[in-house]
Amino acid sequence: MEEWLRIGEVARRTGLTHRTLRHYDEIGLLRPSGRTDVDYRLYARKDLDRLLAIQHLKALGLSLGEISEALDEGGDAAELLGRHAAVVEARIAQEQELLSTLRRLQRAANAGWDEVLRAIELTERLRHPEPEVRFRAALTEAPDAPTDVLIELLSDPVAGVREGATWAVAQRPEIREELIATMLHGDAETRHSLAHALGKLRDPASVATLRTLLTDPDELVATKAAFSLGQVGGEEAARALVGALGECRAQVGDEAGSALARIDGALPFVVEALADGSAVVRERAADALALLGDAGATEALIAALSDAEEPVRFAALVALGHLEGELAGRAVEEAQHSPDERTRLVARRLVADRQPR
Repeated sequence: MEEWLRIGEVARRTGLTHRTLRHYDEIGLLRPSGRTDVDYRLYARKDLDRLLAIQHLKALGLSLGEISEALDEGGDAAELLGRHAAVVEARIAQEQELLSTLRRLQRAANAGWDEVLRAIELTERLRHPEPEVRFRAALTEAPDAPTDVLIELLSDPVAGVREGATWAVAQRPEIREELIATMLHGDAETRHSLAHALGKLRDPASVATLRTLLTDPDELVATKAAFSLGQVGGEEAARALVGALGECRAQVGDEAGSALARIDGALPFVVEALADGSAVVRERAADALALLGDAGATEALIAALSDAEEPVRFAALVALGHLEGELAGRAVEEAQHSPDERTRLVARRLVADRQPR
């Protein structure tokens, strides 16, 4: 025999209020199977089973509408749960941002509410919808700008704001580690911004990260890393760039050579690369020596005029044409008598260019 429960008994057993159960009835989520002669709600066993299912799904955070869809419409469970998961993820992201803001303001709170309000006002300017306001705030408030907001601006959609934020970051070398931790595993645009900012910081401690970015799968990121290594300079940066001269991506390899030319003390590393087993490395090394313009590379370049590969010989000749000194001059003059017509023509041009005007 069917056991019927009145609304009060269901409320007592489940901990739900009369009002909640009536609301479920009104919206069609849980309609009692029976009624008394005086219209009291009566719940059967199957109603309690449905109520249990409602409670389980509600515990997942599903809305009453989503629960109704799940129980009555028989929709795709994976699709519904995935949709709800996306909403939860967005909410978590918002909560994490709020938590970060509260922690940052907590540090400012030591100076009192005036400082807290000032920090909130600055954050609002740095996130203002007008790019000009964000740019001006980054430039004028660099020492006080919240680190996370400043790092956020490095990926701003407006190039001018990104540059303003990069300048601001360069004034704050103490945030380098947080900068790397936050951006290194972001998307390609974020990694590119990181490489750009590290170049502006010019901290030798950034070389390890830039070396990693030098092998980035995104060519623009790797190219920017090479450029930034040239800005940082130093022996370790030079070694990293010499290692990139053999890059199969021409843009990255060429930028590595150009960056080497901007590093004081890079000469011995580039000269050593002229003896590398790869013709591409030797050619780019000769190009870099041309940009360096250091007469200390003269003998190595003269030796490269006998390289087995024509592109290396040609690059070495052009590099010698950029060097001052009698030894480099004689080597270029002698190249005018080369059996190769192209070499002769280039050598003649280089000799003419070396003549005093």
